[in-house]
Amino acid sequence: MAKREASDTMRDSVKALHRGAFAMVLSILTLAGTPVAAGPAYDFDRKELESILDDLAAWWPGEWSSEPQNYYERTVRMPAEGEHEPWYRTFARIDAPQIGTHVFYGQINIGGRDGPLYTRSQVIYKATIDESRGVVLVRGQVLADADKFVNLQDRPELWKQVTMREEVINCDFIWRRDGEQIVGVLDGRDEPRRTGGPGTCTFVSTTGKRFFADAEWTLTPDTLWLYDINDMDGQRFIGRKDRTHNRLYRARPYRCSVADAAGTRVVASYDRGGSGEVKGSDGRALQWTLLRAHYPAADGFGLDEELRLTLQEPEGAQVLETAKAAPKADRISLAARGIQVNCAREAKFGPLPTT
Repeated sequence: MAKREASDTMRDSVKALHRGAFAMVLSILTLAGTPVAAGPAYDFDRKELESILDDLAAWWPGEWSSEPQNYYERTVRMPAEGEHEPWYRTFARIDAPQIGTHVFYGQINIGGRDGPLYTRSQVIYKATIDESRGVVLVRGQVLADADKFVNLQDRPELWKQVTMREEVINCDFIWRRDGEQIVGVLDGRDEPRRTGGPGTCTFVSTTGKRFFADAEWTLTPDTLWLYDINDMDGQRFIGRKDRTHNRLYRARPYRCSVADAAGTRVVASYDRGGSGEVKGSDGRALQWTLLRAHYPAADGFGLDEELRLTLQEPEGAQVLETAKAAPKADRISLAARGIQVNCAREAKFGPLPTT
């Protein structure tokens, strides 16, 4: 009798387990057919949005270089897809009330401050607060008649001539705070242009081709990481296959006095890859470079940020001589091989070179 009761109890337990497992399967199948929200939600009030806009206006303007990332890739670990593009990006807030109260201009120079201008990189941005969406809304447009506005940040006499056709812009750039940083992602201007999901923008171009864009920009006072993917009918024409960020770092101006076999001179430079040619006492052509970056730590674990002034073969990765200082040091000097370079911090940048 006791055995039969135990057997019945066990059979009832097994049936209950089967019913529970079946209910779980049904629940999973039901969820699989129902859209499920993923990722965090945000809820910012007007004052918080004003704070985000204030930080965008304070942090975004300036000069930014990817040389710390490029140097690390060349000397420590090269990504499978190769080195990221060597960008020097400039952003400035400009006085253009014909467009809005918060208007910015940006451009890309390739390889450094004096590098050639990247084609179609001259963009006007307008930032506003969109309380209905709980975001700071940024809309950008490539400048018409761009050649006229090269280095616009240094030419305030042209700011009132800039125009924007906001009605033809398909993609919004929406910014939110995420901890100590602010983050911008793409968003279609309306629901039909959001079919690719959060962070994307999709539309059919005037030529009938399907355009898809995916982007994320992450901004702090000293870093600007940029991820951008654009494709047309499935063919990527902007961005990397590995979908990784271009890591840009705020540059600070320095003035460097140089003495070598060729004489003495003073050079305007910066701490994110500023460089110049020098000649050693033996007549050998060399290059000096000023670079604030994260380097492999001296104790072998992790990375340490330092400002370094180095001497190397022209365009070569092999460093011949090195002087080191704190990351934000006001001065740094190097004397070796009949060459002396002394760099001192400047209050602000001069105009970008005309290339």
